[in-house]
Amino acid sequence: MTASTASLLETALRDVAGPAALPTSITIDYGALAHEAALAAPAARAWVERSTRSLVFVQAEVRAADGALVAAASAVFRRVTAS
Repeated sequence: MTASTASLLETALRDVAGPAALPTSITIDYGALAHEAALAAPAARAWVERSTRSLVFVQAEVRAADGALVAAASAVFRRVTAS
């Protein structure tokens, strides 16, 4: 379950950071339900905490169908500009 949870989180983080952003750091914290949630259909949600000219700070979480927190993530993305 942890690989698919990490994949869900990374996809959600990338989507909200935008197509012109590359990951600088990603931190994932797994909850006690990470293994049990494999039986339920987890859903990921992501949002931008703040943004500067060159960096995007994003957060995401995966919750089980009953709303229990499976995992949470935070990331920093660097905006890529065409040279």
